[in-house]
Amino acid sequence: MDLLSQTGIRRLVAQGLSLCRSRVSVCLLCLARCPPGPGLCAACMASLPMPTWSCQRCREPVAAGVELCACCRQRERLFAHCIAPLVYTCPVSGLIKRAKYSRQLLCVRPLVSCLQQALAAEYGEGKSQQPWPEALIPVPLHWWKLRCRGFNLAAFIARRLGTQLDVPVLPSHVRRLGSTRNQQGLSARARQANVRQVFSIKKPVRCRHLALVDDVLTTGATAESLCRTLCAQGVKRVDLWCLARTPGHEYRPTDIAKD
Repeated sequence: MDLLSQTGIRRLVAQGLSLCRSRVSVCLLCLARCPPGPGLCAACMASLPMPTWSCQRCREPVAAGVELCACCRQRERLFAHCIAPLVYTCPVSGLIKRAKYSRQLLCVRPLVSCLQQALAAEYGEGKSQQPWPEALIPVPLHWWKLRCRGFNLAAFIARRLGTQLDVPVLPSHVRRLGSTRNQQGLSARARQANVRQVFSIKKPVRCRHLALVDDVLTTGATAESLCRTLCAQGVKRVDLWCLARTPGHEYRPTDIAKD
């Protein structure tokens, strides 16, 4: 190898090391330079869709002044409190899909940051705040889906939240018994039938107050099935924490909060 080639290689290596040491990263959405951390620039972070008004039980985006969505007006929910700060629409849906199906886990870091901020506002020692759960349980995948996908996104989110909030995570206390059909495209009634009695307790759960962690909340059928299983084992309260909530049929883009 001649001296010119060696010099070029050294220069490329030096440039690569300099880039690795630099405290500048690239925004996951617009590819602009941004400080390392959440993964999005300030403009893209501010553009993430958040509902201006949401159902007080399931966080479905609703019209201003409406306390409960149509579904929650008809029946009680099994989970006590729900947190889902973002609307599952572009670009949130794209980030979650990149993480779930392409294993680009960096894509959910900014979404987890939004969830953590929402939790800090809702939970605490104040009279108007919710009590913190004793532990977190990620919604489990069936073993075959876990083997095909290679990881459980809900477990990844739960571990990050558990570390940041100093709350223990119970990743293997509940298991999924059967492989259900894909929930996408199913009606609310079909989703409830699809996940009925699909969870079982693998290890004793000795907590009275738990929080379930998942990436997206659609109808709540999966979460309520898991709540039913946990409550049958003596759990007194189950909260639900998700990155995003799918909008209902009456959702309009103008319902998104704007800074």
